[in-house]
Amino acid sequence: MDRPIVYAGSVPLDTDLLRLGRYAKEGLGRLASVLLGSDTVTATGLACTVSSESLSVAIGPGTIVAPYALDWTRIGSPSAGLDAAPVVTQCLFHHDEEISLDIPLTGAVVTVYAVCREADDCNEVLPFFDADDPDRTMAGPDNRGKALPTRRAGQISFVIATSQPDLYGAVVVPLYRLDVPSSAATMSGVVPRPAEAFRPRLADYATIDFVQQIAQSHALCFASQILTIPAWASHVELRVIGAGGGGASSSAVSAESGSFSGGGGGAGGDAWGIYRVDPRHSAALSVTIGLGGGPDNRGGTSFVTYDGTLLLSAEGGGAGQFTGPQNASGGSGGSATGGTLWSLYGGCGSDGQAGTYVFAGNGADGPWGGAGRAGALLGHNATKYGAGGGGAYGARAEGQTSPGGRGFQGCVIYRFQR
Repeated sequence: MDRPIVYAGSVPLDTDLLRLGRYAKEGLGRLASVLLGSDTVTATGLACTVSSESLSVAIGPGTIVAPYALDWTRIGSPSAGLDAAPVVTQCLFHHDEEISLDIPLTGAVVTVYAVCREADDCNEVLPFFDADDPDRTMAGPDNRGKALPTRRAGQISFVIATSQPDLYGAVVVPLYRLDVPSSAATMSGVVPRPAEAFRPRLADYATIDFVQQIAQSHALCFASQILTIPAWASHVELRVIGAGGGGASSSAVSAESGSFSGGGGGAGGDAWGIYRVDPRHSAALSVTIGLGGGPDNRGGTSFVTYDGTLLLSAEGGGAGQFTGPQNASGGSGGSATGGTLWSLYGGCGSDGQAGTYVFAGNGADGPWGGAGRAGALLGHNATKYGAGGGGAYGARAEGQTSPGGRGFQGCVIYRFQR
């Protein structure tokens, strides 16, 4: 870090103090670049509160660290001072009092932008030395009472717009997105969505708790429920499995007499993805688990919604069924939608009978196996998530039903991420 050198008996210059401030700013900026990265923009504070009485929001006090020129313009007096220093370093900008901002339009997604720039302020009439009369001082450099700025401050102002403004000499930082309904008369119910500038504090990274949080193991939902979003989380990883379909029932004592060998149930669909969440508002992350299909019935659909919006869904597998007295087809695999990593169909169950030809109507495996196999007088139930039940073959008496095996229920695997 640079420091000025002064000597006893030397005449003090204005540039001595100006250089001291510049060296301190440059040193802190380089330290911030090491800790945060030279191109990183970080915001803290600046809470956004919507109004329930008008189309406005309030932005609280806060700070932004962003890349900016060491000195965008010349600093100090025109006859001395320091020239502009356009080299870019990390700089600190502050906003000290809550401010109310009007929303300029409705029926659109608008963004609250922070406009960061340095400006000279705190104007005062300063006493100056009079070389012609050392016993008196002048009011201002020309003794005319002219006020001069005494501070160069990193300031934040705000703009609300649908697109980012291009402002010369400023760093513009997106802070919040607001989806304003066309019929809105107030901002009640509008949830501010924070932008990427809001990052975890450095102290958070140094805790054992944080290490545990980013390395959180996967958890399993085997029943429908509401998931609580941890305060530190920004994303959730979800894998959704639909329930398996049931196997077809049989009702004949031989293939020649009718429905002798039922088809197996299909497996549930499989969707996997990573999604953004915000623990700072009360939106629910709701999990619905599909139930396994009973004999001759499709499995239930598993899905997850966030704030009432469907994220991803996995349909249950189809049931094994007789499409004719002597024709049994395996159940189709369930479909899947919404996965950002994949959306896969489940496997199909095996056919059971085609005329007088008899096949083993086994169910389809789920992601971890567990298919129910075909069984005499009773199809075997599936044993693992998303797997299909086995078809039944044979009956104790003509027309007496031997039930197919049940499909296994679906599930949701989740993990919250920083």
